[in-house]
Amino acid sequence: MTDQLPQFARSSVLHLGDDDLAVIEVLTVNADHVANVGANDAIMLQLERRFDLVIVGTQLLARSDDGHRRALMHAAMQHVERAGHLAVLHDAQQPVLGDGFWANDLHLLGSYPLTKATLSLYRRGDRTTVHDLLFEARATIARVSPHSLATRMQAADGTLVLDTRTHTDRERFGVIPGAVHVPRTVVEWHFDPANGYLHPAMRSFDQPLVLVCNGGYSSSLAAANLVRLSFTNVADLIGGHTAWAAAGLPVARPDHSHLDSPSFDERGITEVQ
Repeated sequence: MTDQLPQFARSSVLHLGDDDLAVIEVLTVNADHVANVGANDAIMLQLERRFDLVIVGTQLLARSDDGHRRALMHAAMQHVERAGHLAVLHDAQQPVLGDGFWANDLHLLGSYPLTKATLSLYRRGDRTTVHDLLFEARATIARVSPHSLATRMQAADGTLVLDTRTHTDRERFGVIPGAVHVPRTVVEWHFDPANGYLHPAMRSFDQPLVLVCNGGYSSSLAAANLVRLSFTNVADLIGGHTAWAAAGLPVARPDHSHLDSPSFDERGITEVQ
């Protein structure tokens, strides 16, 4: 099989899944670093580094619907270095990427038949993607696990947890008890004293803040913006509210509080009927 593949860098490799070990051994020969992540942890994976080659195992895509497939490919693609490669092991008749990926961002180099599967090899383009923005943002902030955040909140160390999710998501999935609702659209406005919408919980640029979104992605971008605004102790929750709930930590009903004061609708803006 290796004779058929084009030459490409694979000194660092990430393997997602629990199967295809013989193939993995071939693909990772001479690699300096190999990380293996089981199927149960693949979708919510948010590692602190990226890789020359990311391999998606056969069983991860087996019987997956399009939504599950998109989530898997998102988890894989965020860990592919710029100009790096993605190898997907799949049934020959099985769709691989699903809708939502541009050909300019992910180039199919070829599909190669194996004994029990097909290997499709892709090269990531050079364009700056949202995954690059995430890794740039995360280089400027800290990240905390759900249990670490729970410990900090119990210790009452002054950590302020900012829930950046929409009212709809808060209603559907509940909230972290004690978190303050600051929707993503107004995070910067509510925490920069340079404007008239400063949140009353903002005490100083040194107070510890932990931002929370649904999955731990938009919170990273928002947290990095707060660092740019001179906050010195900013983190976000790895895996977001989804990881908090999955860890069995307390979830409460939202209080439906609204933070904009005075609100724009109080200034005579007519509601659309």
